[in-house]
Amino acid sequence: MYNLFKFIAKYHFFLLFLLLEIISLTLVVQYNNYQKAKFINSANAFTGNIYTIQSNITNFFKLKKVNEQLAEENAYLKSVTKEIHYVEVPMLTSDSIFLTDTLFLDTLISLNYIPAKVISNTTNKQQNIIFINKGKNDGLYENMGVVNQKGVVGVVRNISNNYATVVPIINTGFNINAKIKDSGFFGNLTWDGVNPLYAQLYDIPNHISPQKGDTIVTSGYSKVFEDGNIIGYIENVETVPGKSFIMIQVKLAVSFGNLNYVYALQNNFDNELDSLSYEN
Repeated sequence: MYNLFKFIAKYHFFLLFLLLEIISLTLVVQYNNYQKAKFINSANAFTGNIYTIQSNITNFFKLKKVNEQLAEENAYLKSVTKEIHYVEVPMLTSDSIFLTDTLFLDTLISLNYIPAKVISNTTNKQQNIIFINKGKNDGLYENMGVVNQKGVVGVVRNISNNYATVVPIINTGFNINAKIKDSGFFGNLTWDGVNPLYAQLYDIPNHISPQKGDTIVTSGYSKVFEDGNIIGYIENVETVPGKSFIMIQVKLAVSFGNLNYVYALQNNFDNELDSLSYEN
């Protein structure tokens, strides 16, 4: 302790200078939008590098589990390819050439999947955040939907050149328009901050009778997610006293405690939708 006081007494001018510099920089970043954006991007890049090193070390000890997840990813991709849309080209003939009818890939598919690795993830906070190893250089932008092979993960928030943060469903600031797959009734899905395995769906009218196990999917009422992305499954239904709506407890499809790879959804019609929104 004596040495500490001696050190402070010897360098108190320098320490005071450092303190004032930190306060000055904090004020500059806090009250200037340009400096604030630069700081967030730089912080994302620095934090991303740290998390990458940490992730590389921990992943070495989780190779078996990662291989199992990659096998599930392959199964998911195979199922997706079955749903790719094709257009049929009429049969063509000529004097010297005979062409049988051919199938071409439909280039009007609205979504591209950009794979990314999760390098940091929390599940024990109210404002949980996910770090992924893809950024602007990979085609990511703010407000992109993010999924994995199980279902909806969240939405891209901040981006640097090589990294991005994702606000997951298990963040109390997150909400999404969702519907019951079979009946089509929709409401607002949020997370109450209690259990990372469950979210809550509100505003469903109480005259319907949803069943345990029914699938909850995205409604498609936004440009972030298309209609039908799986969010989870009904666990139980609760009546709200004095209200004409019910609250549904939803068991989330995604296991956020075991999240290794995700896909950012690039909407090929995003600019077109933005222009229509602007015109309206």
